[in-house]
Amino acid sequence: MDKSFNYIISPEISEFRRFSPKLRIGVLASGNGTNFQELINLSEKGELDIDIKVLITNKEDAGCIKRAENGEIPFKIIRSKDFAQKEFFELEIINTLNNFDVELVVMAGWMKIVTPFFITKFKNKIINIHPSLLPAYKGSSAINDSILNGSKITGCSVHFVDEEVDSGSLIIQAALSIRDDDDIESLSEKIHMLEHKILPHSISHAGFLIRSNSMENY
Repeated sequence: MDKSFNYIISPEISEFRRFSPKLRIGVLASGNGTNFQELINLSEKGELDIDIKVLITNKEDAGCIKRAENGEIPFKIIRSKDFAQKEFFELEIINTLNNFDVELVVMAGWMKIVTPFFITKFKNKIINIHPSLLPAYKGSSAINDSILNGSKITGCSVHFVDEEVDSGSLIIQAALSIRDDDDIESLSEKIHMLEHKILPHSISHAGFLIRSNSMENY
């Protein structure tokens, strides 16, 4: 793939905030975990002041598990089918995050819709990355939908999570053109590259708001 495609990121953020002690984050992921890996890399290089306390996944075969093992990061597999009710499933996740003293919850490819019960436990402390320019193309088929609908521009967004799916206050977005020869595979790869750029900055910004108690005015 040609990695020299043009894109724009807004707002433009050039530096990460510094945190002492490091910002304690918990990552929720359901898939291969490439965004998770980017966070591991930036943490190990000392570029992003985060302490990844735990990875939680809902799939026992998710690729993010191996990344956690390689990075010596604690992980826990919590499957919804093992619980009689969704509230019990979410309560197990909540308890795990609390046990690891997580300040910020990062949904990086988490393919489960969370309920108000979960959100209220971490009010204004959950962020999610989504492969579209929200509010356009919400839901799990966002990339394919943008192609099928003939969109000329798409991208990715990081936002605070609230009760409405793929909603909440936007933190940062990245946009790129959809070329005539793009298919779901090529466009997905481009969007993933942009996700790797904006998610760390979103964590940095969200952490600053949490540490400075500024979320009430955000």
